[in-house]
Amino acid sequence: MNMKRNTALTGLSALSAVIPAVAQQANPNLDAQRNSERPNIVIMISEDLSPRFGCYGDKVAETPNIDRLAEEGYRFTNVHTMAGVSGPSRSGLITGVSQNFTNLLHMRSMSFDGGKYFAVPPAHIKAYPEIMRSEGYFTYCDVKYDYQWTTHSDPGAFTIFNQHGVSTVFEDHLCRPIWNEYDMQGRPFFINYNPQITHESGLFFSNDTTIAKYLAKQAILKDKLRAYYNITPTDPKKVSCEPFFVDTPESRKEIARHYDNVKVLDAQVGQVIANLKKDGLWDNTILIVTTDHGDCLPRSKRDGYDSGTRVPMIMHIPAKYRPEWMGQTGKVIDRLVSFEDLTPTLLGFAGITQPSYMQGIDLSQDHPAERQYIYVSRARQEKAQWHTYFVQDLHFQYVRNLTKDPNGKELAYRNALKTVRDLNEAYKNGTLRPEMKSWYEERPVEEFYDLDKDPNQFHNVINDPRYAKEIARMRAALDEWRDRYNDATLIPEAVMRARMLDANGNQRVTAQPIVTRDEINGKIYLSSVDDGASMGYSFDGKNYELYTGAFTLPAGVEKVWVKAVRYGWKESDPLEWTTSTPNAKL
Repeated sequence: MNMKRNTALTGLSALSAVIPAVAQQANPNLDAQRNSERPNIVIMISEDLSPRFGCYGDKVAETPNIDRLAEEGYRFTNVHTMAGVSGPSRSGLITGVSQNFTNLLHMRSMSFDGGKYFAVPPAHIKAYPEIMRSEGYFTYCDVKYDYQWTTHSDPGAFTIFNQHGVSTVFEDHLCRPIWNEYDMQGRPFFINYNPQITHESGLFFSNDTTIAKYLAKQAILKDKLRAYYNITPTDPKKVSCEPFFVDTPESRKEIARHYDNVKVLDAQVGQVIANLKKDGLWDNTILIVTTDHGDCLPRSKRDGYDSGTRVPMIMHIPAKYRPEWMGQTGKVIDRLVSFEDLTPTLLGFAGITQPSYMQGIDLSQDHPAERQYIYVSRARQEKAQWHTYFVQDLHFQYVRNLTKDPNGKELAYRNALKTVRDLNEAYKNGTLRPEMKSWYEERPVEEFYDLDKDPNQFHNVINDPRYAKEIARMRAALDEWRDRYNDATLIPEAVMRARMLDANGNQRVTAQPIVTRDEINGKIYLSSVDDGASMGYSFDGKNYELYTGAFTLPAGVEKVWVKAVRYGWKESDPLEWTTSTPNAKL
């Protein structure tokens, strides 16, 4: 399959491509994507961001494109990720299963003090874009992956995406109209953009000599993005210092920088919308805008409280794909939604049956069930052992702590933030507001919060008899959830790591597929000796198709390359097979 980029757009900036439809003829090669019965799907998953948009009532945010999308689409107000930090959260979303049930629970297995490793999910688990690809979608992701079975900048399995961007290529951060850059062979497309601008590293100042060089390097990319979109800096005097922070000039400056980054995100959302409309794809494309967890600021990211997991989500659903329950556009939807639901929903919109191991609710159905609880889990992050479960409904949150490390335990990356430094200083000086002192203290076994009366979750009422009935109800809900699958939270990470590596302590390597050609039908069959391995084939040795069943060699082709990969293992070396190669002996 020829997957080379369309050179007609090479070198164009994202903004120069956003021009009125009347000024440029639509690309005729997109007719299949405009007319497909199944929708194209674009999901934009920004980093480290709570609902800081104007349409969610934020008075400081300047988000005209996102606000307009909400007015014309659907704005969800009770959406939660399955973790309060990127790696585990993205692992949960890509699999559709909470990360503690798939061995993907620890933040960056490659940062484990006991030895680097790639986490290996159960053999039957597949990434949802690979499932979509197997059902005829062209799949693309830009620069962020972070699924724990790979590095954060590598998809880790060639079978998941037809094509993907590269984090070190600046242009791949610009949410370009990818549909114009690849030959999609008449397939509907799935595109996952991951705007990096709102990531925690976007708060750093590249000229700050007090931060590590690698953090300053990350800040340079964000400087370049802000300059590219030419945003006007936010006045630190206009921001609000939430109760989580110490009101200092430095903290205000950092919070203002966060709003600057939100402006860039809004520009990118607007550019994607404009390009879809310009190319005649708007009425055949579902667009979802959300984030991977709550704010990059302290007491949000890395925590499992409401501030760390509640995220914005806005959907544009063309009328012909719209489920009955959604009703008219412009609607605000208050139902509880977990990212556990988002995965089967994406598959549902694509017309793909939800795998049995996914227990989320498919919101693409006309009458989906109502979710009663949100479940969140947390495990090791850097050197902090935060083994915790969180259960939440619309009014309460119950927390079970298996370990006692304080939520405010010092982490090297987080300590580079001015807001964190100001908090640490206030705590040491005894000037920290009383409600935040518990952030630095050992965690109790249980916590319980009344979200209506205490939205910031400062007051643990686990011992208040007035809540006894609700506490018992949510304890029982947690017990039921923990029994759903095998819970890796209880497995020491060193033991888990050892089981995932080979006898010599190295990353396992996927075996090459076995290749045969049937003498009767002439088709090529592949088989893997490794349970759970995905396989692919190529006619040029470069661009691989996902193997979903026997195939026939195109006319004149006598050679095929095949390889396999199991998530978390190294992919096999390519095997070159020709028509003169004897069939593998069984």
